[in-house]
Amino acid sequence: MNCTDRECLIGLNLIPQLTPKRTQTLFRKFKSFEEIWGAPAAAFTQLFGSRVLGEAIASSRSEAAVDEEIATAEEKAVRIVTLVDEDYPVVLREIDDPPMVLYVRGEQPIEPARAIAIVGTRRGTRYGKMIAGRFASQLAMKGFIIVSGLAVGIDAAAHQGALDVGGFTVAVMGCGIDYPYPKRNQPIYERIVETGVALSEYPMGSRPAKWTFPQRNRIISGLSRGVLVVQAPERSGSLITARCALEQGRDVFAVPGNINTITSAGSNRLIKQGAKLVDSVDDITEEYPDLKLGKASEEPGAEEKAPKLGETESAVYELISLEPVHMDDIIARADLSPTEASHILLLLQLENLIEEAEGGRYIRKT
Repeated sequence: MNCTDRECLIGLNLIPQLTPKRTQTLFRKFKSFEEIWGAPAAAFTQLFGSRVLGEAIASSRSEAAVDEEIATAEEKAVRIVTLVDEDYPVVLREIDDPPMVLYVRGEQPIEPARAIAIVGTRRGTRYGKMIAGRFASQLAMKGFIIVSGLAVGIDAAAHQGALDVGGFTVAVMGCGIDYPYPKRNQPIYERIVETGVALSEYPMGSRPAKWTFPQRNRIISGLSRGVLVVQAPERSGSLITARCALEQGRDVFAVPGNINTITSAGSNRLIKQGAKLVDSVDDITEEYPDLKLGKASEEPGAEEKAPKLGETESAVYELISLEPVHMDDIIARADLSPTEASHILLLLQLENLIEEAEGGRYIRKT
């Protein structure tokens, strides 16, 4: 079988048994991609110590499958970029296990020196999502590219924050480029491919699996100059991204969180282990004096959203955050009677500044 290096890489990438680490083993063993493509099953068996695996790799090579994959990508306006192509990101070539192939939607070139990844848990609190969106917006306004994973929670908030200010954001997907997941993020995905970039290492039509998301995290960090973890529990894919970042020589930042909440246990531990604690965008930008950065304003629309309240109403409003606060705590801290507190809380709700959560708790609206 004869094929170009580009076709060989596309074909090898279609073989599910070829994980990134196995791929690197092949690259070290064989002299060319064409040699891998034409090697007998026995060669793979000897290399990996498994006849079943060797035969599976050998039998999965298909020129017809390569032709079909290229045709499907063209039909769906997807660019296929391989390791041998000039437009393959240079920074990804430098990591230990670069993806053989990237499927790309969006035409904007990614400038790694300006790329910051923002990641966190899918179960982010309202506060965490607000922080992710705010950091993304302010970094985007300063000219940074926001990289994340298109998951629900912190990832989606980061993408949305960049999009809201007309910024450039990159979605690294844990599924096929033509299979946006989760479906609820479809509108964000469509906006990203119009103004930014969505990419995936997985073949066309690939559905997400538990292993695809941890595997793609090395690409999120690999494309970025630094990684900001907003909220992450002790066992979180975001911590995998942070570990990849450290292994790749990238900067790691973390937003501190409530020590009593599990959603921040992992990010707090990152800080204890040496990640830079950040509570403003300046904590990140000061690490990159080589960049000419734009000036980020405060949170978009901050002036419009600023409540025009009396002294007592303002004091109560300041006691309410994006974490639910019980009415009894508000009464005690504001030194109000229950009647006075009820009146002010009702006023703040009518002004659309807060809302009542479960169990007599109140939460600020974003």
